[in-house]
Amino acid sequence: MFQEKFDFYSPVSLKSYNLNQAMRYQLNMLERLDPYTRRHSENVANLCCRICEYLRCTQAFTIHCTICGYLHDVGKMFVPLNILNKPSQLTAEEYEIMKKHTTLGYNMCMKDPKLRPYALAALDHHEALDGSRLS
Repeated sequence: MFQEKFDFYSPVSLKSYNLNQAMRYQLNMLERLDPYTRRHSENVANLCCRICEYLRCTQAFTIHCTICGYLHDVGKMFVPLNILNKPSQLTAEEYEIMKKHTTLGYNMCMKDPKLRPYALAALDHHEALDGSRLS
């Protein structure tokens, strides 16, 4: 049924899926603050897209999941740069601030009608198996 060998990391099929202006703006802002997180978001979007393709999900679901991958860490725009880009281990206080990026991203997405469908990706992407959240 499924291909024997499937390269989940191949970016061949990743498309921007017509990211609207609001989405592109948020991703560009994120890149200005932290190019690493922007690249990470693109990698997550690619993996979401490839997994959906492998599972033969509908195109609409694949697009939704891919956009969620792009936007899942958008709340990191609100984390102070000295914490976001800290090269060493975070202190307990800094970690508490970093954990808030999920809620901050969710709140930002909920304020924009075009981003609202993807808000739960920002909120829930660090959810534990037991349903608890980091923040």
